[in-house]
Amino acid sequence: MTGPAIVVLAGGAALMAIVWWPTAAGSPASLLMGSVILAQRRSVRVGPVVAVLVMTLGFAAGVVLFGAVTGAAGLVLVGVCVWSVAVQFRSRRSLRESDELAQLTNSLANQALVAPTVVEAIRQAAPLIPGRVGTAAQQMAAECETGGLVEAANRFATTVQRPIAEMLATVLAEAFRGGSQWVGLAGVLADEATEAVETARHFHRYVAALMPQIAATVVMAVGMLAITGFAAKDVGGWLTSPVGQQFLLLLAVLTAALCARVLAPAWRASR
Repeated sequence: MTGPAIVVLAGGAALMAIVWWPTAAGSPASLLMGSVILAQRRSVRVGPVVAVLVMTLGFAAGVVLFGAVTGAAGLVLVGVCVWSVAVQFRSRRSLRESDELAQLTNSLANQALVAPTVVEAIRQAAPLIPGRVGTAAQQMAAECETGGLVEAANRFATTVQRPIAEMLATVLAEAFRGGSQWVGLAGVLADEATEAVETARHFHRYVAALMPQIAATVVMAVGMLAITGFAAKDVGGWLTSPVGQQFLLLLAVLTAALCARVLAPAWRASR
C-alpha cells in the first residue's frame, strides 16, 4: 500500500470516528471537535472574525487550485461547516446563560422571603451568580443603589437579551411599585427559569451535539471527490474544466440548501 493511500485511509478513519462517536453533551465527541476549548476562548467579537477568516481561506484555496468558480464552491461549503459548528457553540452559551439565570431567579426567590426590600434582595443575590449574567446582575444591583430599580432592571434585560431576563425585569418592576404578589411571582419565575434550563440542556444534548457531524460529512464528501479526481485522470480533467467547475458550484449550493433546512431551525432554537 502506497504512502498517499495510507494517509487517505487514516484521514477517512478519523472523520468516520467523528461522525459515529457518541454525541451527548460533554462526550468525547465534543472534546474531539475542540468545542470545549474554543467555547471558553471565543468571544462575541472574535467569533465572526474567525468565521470570515476560515471562509476566506476556503475561497482562496479553491481559487488557487482550480479557479474562481471552485473558490465560490469552497466558500459555500466552508460556510456550511462554520455554521454547523457555530450552532454548537451558540447552544453551549445558551445553556450556560440559562443556567446562570436559573441560579439568579432561584436566589432572588429565596431572598424575597427574608430580605426587607427588593433592592436588598438583588444586592444579596447578585454576587452569587457566575458568568455574564452574574456580571450584569451585579451591575444592576449597583445601579439600584445609585439610581432607579426599574431602569436598572430594564438595562439588565437589554444586556442579557433572554426571555427570562425580560420576565425578571417585569417582576422586579412590579415589586418596586409595591406589588403584593412579589414573593409569589419570584417563585413562579424561578420555576420558569428551571424549565428553560432543562429545555436548553435537552437541545444541547440531542441536537446541537450533532451539528459538527454535518461539517465532518461535508469534509468527507469533498475529500472523496478530490481523491477520485486525483486517482482518475479523466475525472480530474473533467472536474477542472469549466463545465466540471460549474457542476461543483451547483453541487455546493444544493448541499448548502439541504443543510440549511437543518441548520436554520437549530440556529433559531439555540438562541
